[in-house]
Amino acid sequence: MMRPTRFLTILGACAAFALALTVPSSADISVDVSPAKYELSTQPGKQETFPITVRNTSGAAVHIVASLSDYTVGPTGNYLFTAPGKSPFSLSKTISINPREFDLEANSFLQVRFSVDVPPTANGEYSSLVFFTTRPTRHGGGLSIVERIASKIYVIIPQSTRISGEVDDVKAQTLGDGQHYLVDFRNTGNAHVYLSGRVEIKQGGTVVDRVSFPPGMLVERSGKRLIDAVGKKLAPGSYSVVAMVDYGGPNLVAGQANITVR
Repeated sequence: MMRPTRFLTILGACAAFALALTVPSSADISVDVSPAKYELSTQPGKQETFPITVRNTSGAAVHIVASLSDYTVGPTGNYLFTAPGKSPFSLSKTISINPREFDLEANSFLQVRFSVDVPPTANGEYSSLVFFTTRPTRHGGGLSIVERIASKIYVIIPQSTRISGEVDDVKAQTLGDGQHYLVDFRNTGNAHVYLSGRVEIKQGGTVVDRVSFPPGMLVERSGKRLIDAVGKKLAPGSYSVVAMVDYGGPNLVAGQANITVR
């Protein structure tokens, strides 16, 4: 099973004798991949092969190198990239790429084939990133532009996949832009989930504010997420805060806190 989504792109520009990173304009982006997310449903012990299409939309040939990476997604949604095989929930060490390095002419595309050997003991879901990195090209001002675009690979064992989660904590913080409601969610299942939901703030039996969460927050297998929902400033007094999180499971999970605003 394959589902496309938006791609992840990282672009760096290194000037001579400098280590600063800059982001070129969208006009400089010349490589894209499809699908940007590949979800492979399979069985333990099987070998699977699937394609990812790399397209050069620029007017010049590019040289591209493909490489695998493990990653984690932190509580605030930040990505941390690590060497293949570092994550216990990755199959990077069992994935082969063909071709791993290639030239791509202007306005052309190539299907890169990936083969994965699924271990007999595999269960739940595994994830990896494949980066497609261009050879540096020199632009005006002495800058060398390198494009790196990623496609995410999920290997899913459907019969052993569990979707579950918990709210560990709910707290509030008063800042200059309003009342921040901080909800700690923990993924207790063995597959990635996307979060939605809201917090309701009550004084007595009256709802005084209702704040929706930012949409589409990703929590990977066994990961955590700190949800920061910003509501209006509250008048001094005592309130109850109820957080309701939809993680795609059969039921919502909730947490509650009593707060005092001074």
